[in-house]
Amino acid sequence: MSYDYDEHVLLSGELRAWAAGSYRDEAAVELLIAHRVWLARRDFRRACLTADGGYAWFDADRAARIADGDETVALPASSSELRVLAIAAHLAGCPGGRSLGDLLTGLDASNVRLVLDAVAHTAGWHEQGLTHTVTGRWVIS
Repeated sequence: MSYDYDEHVLLSGELRAWAAGSYRDEAAVELLIAHRVWLARRDFRRACLTADGGYAWFDADRAARIADGDETVALPASSSELRVLAIAAHLAGCPGGRSLGDLLTGLDASNVRLVLDAVAHTAGWHEQGLTHTVTGRWVIS
């Protein structure tokens, strides 16, 4: 695997421009950016991103297949990294073969926080100025 953090920064802006206006795509892109693993990998960029003349877009369908192990291109990654990739694809409208509950199981607190932020963005919380402290406990009011 090779990592290229300068390319990560350049692609972030291009992907944000592509996703602008679609909460689902914005959430998927922001999850990938915040995770700081996938966009820095050349093998991922070749497999799941298309870049052309200053524009880049995310192939969520292919990312879902790769995360499920159903693609001819295999990207070596930890189970947690593959879960984050699958969740990003799921948010972008390509759910793949695993349930969201299964994908969330096994994520560490840092990755769960990123996913919760992405889900809140998908629901438009950023436009409504909503916040919520997550404790994992149910409070009946």
